Amino acid sequence: MTATQQYAALAAVLAVLAGAGRVWWQLHRLRRLLRAERAAALLTDATHARDMEAFRARVARAVAEQRAAEEFTARVVADLAVVTAADAIVTAELARTTHHNPQEGDTP
Repeated sequence: MTATQQYAALAAVLAVLAGAGRVWWQLHRLRRLLRAERAAALLTDATHARDMEAFRARVARAVAEQRAAEEFTARVVADLAVVTAADAIVTAELARTTHHNPQEGDTP
């Protein structure tokens, strides 16, 4: 093998090594990019799960407040019915009985 052939072979080996190094570097960058994409996807999923949990908590609070308001309204309506019945009884008793009139004395 002549010196020119040796230099050509060395140049070919160096070219192959440079090409292999470039391929390795591109694969390395691709792996890093894929890891970053996976991390971003995991963060997005975790954020979505956290947001959904917060949304569910807000909905649960709103439903609880609505139920409490409905229960309060039912109690107020029941109390109003009692007050209305008591008012009717008092009105009927006042209409049925005589009143003491201090100017005229007791009337039977």
